[in-house]
Amino acid sequence: MRIETNRLTLHPMSETELKRAERDLAGVVRTYGAALPYIGFWEMRSKRRIYRVKRELIGQDPRFWLVCTSWLILHREKKVYIGEAGFKGPPLNRSSVEIGYGILEPFRGQGYMTEAAGALTKLAFAQRDCRVERVTALTLPENMASHRVLEKNGYARQPSFGKYWLWERIRRPEDTAEGLIIS
Repeated sequence: MRIETNRLTLHPMSETELKRAERDLAGVVRTYGAALPYIGFWEMRSKRRIYRVKRELIGQDPRFWLVCTSWLILHREKKVYIGEAGFKGPPLNRSSVEIGYGILEPFRGQGYMTEAAGALTKLAFAQRDCRVERVTALTLPENMASHRVLEKNGYARQPSFGKYWLWERIRRPEDTAEGLIIS
């Protein structure tokens, strides 16, 4: 299964791939015909923790695999891993999921994350096993690039709490999986 956008392919990692990625992310990326640029020790250490948590969430309720896993973001033309995105767990109260994402520095500022986040937002609203009514995101006030990604995808800033800004995108009647290539 994958989602294709104009320039990207997004692959959801299976439980097996998440486990393998803890020790061999490059190997997982290669199975999709792409290369993995250098990722630093501390970033990879953080990814390992995230992959373990995601595997646990999927194990608790496999129906929510697509909203609990990490999605690899691959540049279709360059055949290279450029980042990851996903949701931070299954739907919470009011059928809400929180989106999170990260992109490697050489690929920032080119609209790739706007494209990927838009596709995953559509995916959230298209879920059949859970009716997602809203997608949220938290950002730091100084993260202007992330603010632009969310604004371009129809998210609105909500009253803030703590040191983070809260963003929200409510399901609209036109929110369907149409135009989202899932195969």
